[in-house]
Amino acid sequence: MKLIICCLALLPLISGCQVKSNLIVEPIHDPSIATPSTVVANSSAEEWRELDAENTLYLTLSSGLVVIELLPDLAPEHVANTKALIRQGVFDGTQFYRVLDGFVAQGGPMFESAADMKPLSNGKYSVPEELTYTGELSDQYIPFDSSDGYADETGFIDGFAVGRDLSSGETWLLHCYGALGMGRANELDSGGTELYIVNGPAQRYLDRNVTVFGRVITGMEHIQALKRSVNLDGPVDLAGQNIIASIQMAADLSADDVLAIEVMDTRSDSFKQLLDARKNRSGEWFVHQHDYIDACGVPIPVRLQTAAH
Repeated sequence: MKLIICCLALLPLISGCQVKSNLIVEPIHDPSIATPSTVVANSSAEEWRELDAENTLYLTLSSGLVVIELLPDLAPEHVANTKALIRQGVFDGTQFYRVLDGFVAQGGPMFESAADMKPLSNGKYSVPEELTYTGELSDQYIPFDSSDGYADETGFIDGFAVGRDLSSGETWLLHCYGALGMGRANELDSGGTELYIVNGPAQRYLDRNVTVFGRVITGMEHIQALKRSVNLDGPVDLAGQNIIASIQMAADLSADDVLAIEVMDTRSDSFKQLLDARKNRSGEWFVHQHDYIDACGVPIPVRLQTAAH
């Protein structure tokens, strides 16, 4: 089976301008330290998993498709309610009405009053918060970093970066780049239709203040292509722009319309090797290794299967 690797940020940033310097730095080139791209290329088929169509969203914008994976384990009510609203077309024809550069793109229906809310056959327009999860973690969880500034420990569950409070037993999804959350007012049970996607550096100060329940798998370039708000009054200055043509569940699409996307299993040996490779980048270009990377700085490898030959 031929595979196309779609892992983000596997290559170092190389400047287009070369400046001469008298300073000679011996580059790091240790063949025993694998590069991230080598780890991904050498991974086995068993170390990848398919997306669950029942927990995969296809968000269509004018510029293209955004594929989003949901994680019901940590925020089951938000996942179930969002899926119910999607299947009733609540988000179709709405817009990303608040797009702040380097922060979030927020969208969905804008209701002037309760009268604008059409009756629902399933789901609700607002659900109680699920800022943290206090149940038992599955064997999918692997710990990673115990020196994080926002959590006692960070780790990964099914490709999602999470934080943990070891004293309280609370676990939550991190506001990493591409994270999908649910906006709310001051009331903790006021969110339900205000979808937002982190479009800049990790917004970790939002952790445990807003419910995160998914992440963009592919298509962030279309989120980044959205028209930015001039100021916080996004609904005013973005009127008629950033239209969400539709949001559909992959499970409701025909087989021909579903992309054969796979994600590296974060429990796999290759992913553990990838974490080491990310903490200590090797190769002729790198001149320093840090022996550290935060959980949000680890791009989870994604690949698209093509037809077998």
